[in-house]
Amino acid sequence: MASFNVINYSLRPSKSIQRQLVFDGIRKLQAHLHLEDIVYVGFGSVWFTDFVMVHKLLGVREMISIEGNDVGYRRALFNAPFATVTVKHGFSGQVLPELFVDAALRAKPWLIWLDYDYELNESVRDDLRAVIENAPANSVLLVTFNGIEGKYGQAPERSERLREILGAVVPDDLPKSSCKGDRMQAALADLTLDFLKSSAAEIARPGGFVSAFRIIYQDGAPMVTVGGVLPAKGAARVAADVVGEADWPGRPPAPIKAPHLTMREAAVLQAQLPRDAPLSRPQVQELGFDLEDHELEAFQTYYRQYPAFAQIVA
Repeated sequence: MASFNVINYSLRPSKSIQRQLVFDGIRKLQAHLHLEDIVYVGFGSVWFTDFVMVHKLLGVREMISIEGNDVGYRRALFNAPFATVTVKHGFSGQVLPELFVDAALRAKPWLIWLDYDYELNESVRDDLRAVIENAPANSVLLVTFNGIEGKYGQAPERSERLREILGAVVPDDLPKSSCKGDRMQAALADLTLDFLKSSAAEIARPGGFVSAFRIIYQDGAPMVTVGGVLPAKGAARVAADVVGEADWPGRPPAPIKAPHLTMREAAVLQAQLPRDAPLSRPQVQELGFDLEDHELEAFQTYYRQYPAFAQIVA
């Protein structure tokens, strides 16, 4: 079943926070790498949530959405939010090669976000390698995939499965403990970043690959987002300096597990922030409701990125 029939991508708080962190990072890169006239390439589905954000937050005009599902393609054409969104019919492995040889597109840097709803596999790996080999200079590459450990085989064989996908960057002595639970998502993130860096080095790409994003989040299934910059020759130092700043948003230290709050709950909590001392659970109870400690901590960490949803009644 197509994922747009299962998930409304605009209504997941952890996913929304992830997007905000990514686009906050892209905004910082724009100021240093001359990314004002950038092309966005992604999977808009029928919701186009990220497309609306890159247009409004980053000023991106030219946007390309890839849609492989036949019904989804017709719906995407109908739902495209702006006149400058082009919907391409086909799967990423089919459409990306067409984009790589488009002279007009190659004249600009890309922000390309391959946001899969399934696990890292050979086709995802091939897409990533193709982007590393062909994307224009100063492009930014992101990939999101499912991090559920069971998607990668049984526990004893998971390291072998990762090696089948990512090759030599997976060490022979990868501990089995790294392929379980939260450690599995961390291992997937780190190994995929190693693969991207290694792939750029193998082809001697000018500027190489500068790791910039490592975000693990969970609304239902744990998801992994990683990525970085493919800088022009001579711009690698600039990119590394930007992503190395203390306030760089692209590497939150812990997985994002935002609570699902009503509009009223979110508004009441937000009205208490920012504050010097963290809100405690008893203080929330005094406000008239209750949250688990980990939910309260997550909201306080990401309240500025927490989405505000409203229901519109016609």
